[in-house]
Amino acid sequence: MADSGLQRQLGTCERHEIFLARATAAAGQLGLSVPPDALAPRSRAAPVTPTPAWPPPDWLPVRIIESDDGPLIDWAYFGDDPLKDSFFEDSVQRALARPFNRVFRHATRLDDFIDNAPREEAIPLRGLVFHMSRCGSTLVAQMLGALPATLSLSEPGPFDAAVRLALARADLGSERGTALLRAMLSALARARNGERQCFIKLDSWHILAFPLIHAAMPRVPWVYLFREPAEVLVSQMRMRGYQTVPSLVPSGLYGIGEDLAGPEDLCARIFARHHEAAIHALAKPHGMVIDYDDLPDALTDRIAPHFGLSLTRAERAAVEHASRRNAKAPADLFTPDGEQKQNRASVAVLEAARRNLHGLHAELKEISRCCAQALPTK
Repeated sequence: MADSGLQRQLGTCERHEIFLARATAAAGQLGLSVPPDALAPRSRAAPVTPTPAWPPPDWLPVRIIESDDGPLIDWAYFGDDPLKDSFFEDSVQRALARPFNRVFRHATRLDDFIDNAPREEAIPLRGLVFHMSRCGSTLVAQMLGALPATLSLSEPGPFDAAVRLALARADLGSERGTALLRAMLSALARARNGERQCFIKLDSWHILAFPLIHAAMPRVPWVYLFREPAEVLVSQMRMRGYQTVPSLVPSGLYGIGEDLAGPEDLCARIFARHHEAAIHALAKPHGMVIDYDDLPDALTDRIAPHFGLSLTRAERAAVEHASRRNAKAPADLFTPDGEQKQNRASVAVLEAARRNLHGLHAELKEISRCCAQALPTK
């Protein structure tokens, strides 16, 4: 752990035979004899002995795992990976596939993780992106990530795990729970490539945990993105997100009864809960709602100023270039699909949207319109 140069040399290997040759050579130079099975790939499910201290900055948390020692933060070596994938989990999977992370482990007990957090290493958090789901949030994250010296984290799983843990455990109530969230932010936002600012796009259900997240980061500006309900429901009926399965989110958050007409009705009620929570959260400072129909221009015109950014001409060009790509498949160009989704909306989708979301959607549109009118003219 003390030799960052050796970590980089071994951590960047993509093939095990190259990793093995380099590791064996490095051991020989240090006068060590390493048996071959000591460098054999291991399962991430295997037990690991925790270490109180955090690892060096090139390591990031990838999971919170249960063990006989209680929850452990499981780390992996990322080196200088810029985390430009559409989702943080894609970067995690690439890192975990490297031989170094299949041989070497680092884990920290939950209390040590919180108490030993070197928060001075963290990149300043400039904004949080809450969202309804399937409403342009990945686009916003990619556009923010196109800015120079910027880390944009898209739905980082370890942060989600920290929120779940803080909501579930009595010993993480109040200040201890918010300390966990701040520590996780510090761990994820480690400056590895000269980054000067960070943004986080959260999971869609996190708007229901707004009081906890806001308590941990009370002065951080945030936005809530939403979209025409039928279009979101059509997308969910084609491929359901885990957030629309009540058993996969913390118990009791949705509070949905059994009188459901079908999956369309269930999803619509879940998104109604999201909208209600967002509207309630706007009573707190630093919030703004953004309509999908106003993207991508709303990023430069509204979100950037709200997050305290004054974009240069070059920065505007960078985010506008990112807006032309498919946010979830950046190699492809973006193709508008709103009309297509409207045409595919079934009677059940349209009725579920009308019954559960029509009024809330109208209220959010009015709030968004008022926010836009309140901005200074160019």
